Amino acid sequence: MASGDATIPPEPADQDDSGRRCEKCAAAMKQLAELPALSIRSAIKVFRCYACNHVVADRA
Repeated sequence: MASGDATIPPEPADQDDSGRRCEKCAAAMKQLAELPALSIRSAIKVFRCYACNHVVADRA
């Protein structure tokens, strides 16, 4: 149910948290995890394309 109140966050299913497209098939990728930064290594975000099963890890 949609609400006109701006203080209520949208449903999780309505959010596109991936923000990334697959290089192989151009489908939307889903973010699986965000690994925290450790020592001198930066944080890493892991994405998966459910259309072609392509997995990518990006520095955050």
